[in-house]
Amino acid sequence: MSQQSLAATAAGGEGRERKSALGRLQGISLIAAVALPIVAAYVVYHTGLGMPDGTINQGELIQPPVDVGSITLDERTDTGESLSFSLDTAPPRWRYLILPDGRCESSCENLLYTSRQVHIRLGEKSDRVERLLLTPEPLPEERWAAIVAQHPRLRFVTADASTLQTLRRNSGLVMADGPQALLVDQEGFAMMRYGNEHTGNQILKDIKRLLKYSYEQ
Repeated sequence: MSQQSLAATAAGGEGRERKSALGRLQGISLIAAVALPIVAAYVVYHTGLGMPDGTINQGELIQPPVDVGSITLDERTDTGESLSFSLDTAPPRWRYLILPDGRCESSCENLLYTSRQVHIRLGEKSDRVERLLLTPEPLPEERWAAIVAQHPRLRFVTADASTLQTLRRNSGLVMADGPQALLVDQEGFAMMRYGNEHTGNQILKDIKRLLKYSYEQ
């Protein structure tokens, strides 16, 4: 074979190697472009690392989010029976876990009213959201009946006092904060909280954005 042929063969081999290396590099770049934002979002969401001080959220972010999915809840049904469950085993929904500052008197009623109006204004998307009133023990019969009459879609659940104390502490809440609504995502993490200082429009703005960018099942 002539020197010219050998040079051409060598050049062709180098060209193929360069194309192969370029192809591998493009493949790695494509995988990284897809995977890195997902990993970064997961790290920011679950640790708060890199979260900017000024965000577009109206509620107060809980950093890091608190896992409430494994908490055993006892629900009082319409028939008066008690049903135990956890959010881990419940259908995926966005949920407002409303923690009263006592037996759910006037300030608690205000927050319930605001959350109810938000729920109504979601329209066709309202089935993707639930509201739960979480107390350490069942409400007295008369009080329960009065709230049911005004909030037919509200679920009444209880958890033991020590569990509630831990939940409040991990979420940065104290009783002096008044009633609070924890926004729990579809995976069972409390990631934002609201009080009576937040308006219905603020709460609605957050949940609409989250429903838009989350999966529906």
